[in-house]
Amino acid sequence: MLSISLHFLVIAFIILLCVVSLLIVVVLLYGLYQYRKQGKIDLWQEIIDEEISHAIVNEDEASARPKLDALSGKPAFRMIFLEKLVSAESKFSGMAGGVIRSLFGRYGLEKEALNKLNQKRPFLIAGGIQELTSMQVEKALPAISGYLQHLSPQVYQEAQYSVVSFKGFEGLAFLDDAMGILSEWQQLRLLNSIPSVPADAGERISFWLQSGNSSVIIFTLRLITKYQLLSLYDEVLLLLNHHELSVRLQAVQSLQSLENSGTLTDLQSVYTSQPVDVQIEILKAIKKMGDLRAVIFFREKLYSNAPASVRIHAAEGLFELGMASELKELASRTDTETELIMIIKHALQEKA
Repeated sequence: MLSISLHFLVIAFIILLCVVSLLIVVVLLYGLYQYRKQGKIDLWQEIIDEEISHAIVNEDEASARPKLDALSGKPAFRMIFLEKLVSAESKFSGMAGGVIRSLFGRYGLEKEALNKLNQKRPFLIAGGIQELTSMQVEKALPAISGYLQHLSPQVYQEAQYSVVSFKGFEGLAFLDDAMGILSEWQQLRLLNSIPSVPADAGERISFWLQSGNSSVIIFTLRLITKYQLLSLYDEVLLLLNHHELSVRLQAVQSLQSLENSGTLTDLQSVYTSQPVDVQIEILKAIKKMGDLRAVIFFREKLYSNAPASVRIHAAEGLFELGMASELKELASRTDTETELIMIIKHALQEKA
């Protein structure tokens, strides 16, 4: 029995040793494969970089590059070439950007980008949209527009940016029934892609201000602010009654930007009906306006029983309106409550 058990132990040890050895060989072979693959990719990238540099320096003059022509038929090489061109295009503008797009067309890389639109994985679809937009393949716009209502934020946000990049303000038509959230970054991208707002756009913008999607309303308010659409002032004012706090906060900022002779009165009249966060935003807006008529309003809020954060902004408002000496005198008086003294000192320290 002992000899049999020992025999099995030896066999088991040999099998285990073989398995370990096999695993080591597999790991080594895989490492060698990855090393050679990376080496090939590095070489390809070097060839591509040389071609891009040559094309930009020589203003799109075709170069005699047999290696590049030979590699341009390989699918893996073409994907890397496409990624490098898109990356380079984002760093250059003007003539250089045009040269890069010319290379894209010369090597027929449009096919690779279009194929991504037919994939299932969101990141591939979004990548294809980004590439087609970057290379200004406008004929792909109908296909890209089909992804405006995609379930993946990654996809529909790229589709939104694409249609606006191609069509400007008209590309914002997706806002009519947009359900997905427009992130802060997405809103900035869209705003920067709109060269102008048509003179007859008021009705459409008004419609967006009534959207059930709060992020659409906030974006529209920022659009109104950027292009100083003064005719929409009254509609922006109505949004101070909106159920979403974020909409009210943006509405206050927009009203301050669209300031007219009645803005101070409008903000003061709605102040008491607002939550604390909006009240603070109103105080900030009035402070930026620099209207001396607000002195009495700031004094009232400073002496009130409001939260300290509100009273601090009121004190800062008085300081901005040239009432620093009044604040210092108030803080030095023995009959001034301790909390008020601390609030004034904090406000003065912030403005020092």
